Amino acid sequence: MKRFAIVLLTLALITAVVLGMTGCDGGATAEEKAPLHFVQFYDPECPFCQAMEPTVENLKEEYEPRIEKFEIIDVSTTEGLAQADEFGVFITPTFILLDMDGNELDRVQGAATEENMIKFIDRGIADVTGEASGEREEIPTTGGTEQGAE
Repeated sequence: MKRFAIVLLTLALITAVVLGMTGCDGGATAEEKAPLHFVQFYDPECPFCQAMEPTVENLKEEYEPRIEKFEIIDVSTTEGLAQADEFGVFITPTFILLDMDGNELDRVQGAATEENMIKFIDRGIADVTGEASGEREEIPTTGGTEQGAE
């Protein structure tokens, strides 16, 4: 009986080590967020922005836990318009990736597919984590709304 208990305890210990359950929290560690700031400039009246809403929601769900900041700026507000001017945004939607020092890394102007937006954010993460390599391909867009156009 004593030998059975020792074997059982040994198997439990090996299983715990193999599964990474080395502490009270199960050995889980929080993944460090990439030092990246995603910004979307949008106008609620812009049909391209409206079409992008489900994509942006999916991106937010996927990337907000993985990057430092995920921000959506409404250019129909005074504050949002001032921020758009600061970044030279004239078309909505516009998506900008910044490092945490505020330096622009990349920009997409106009609506894009979810697949292309994932590529856009992933290459931004690669930029700030030092994993970027090779030539950048332009992210194709389907159009946008010029701001200030009457």
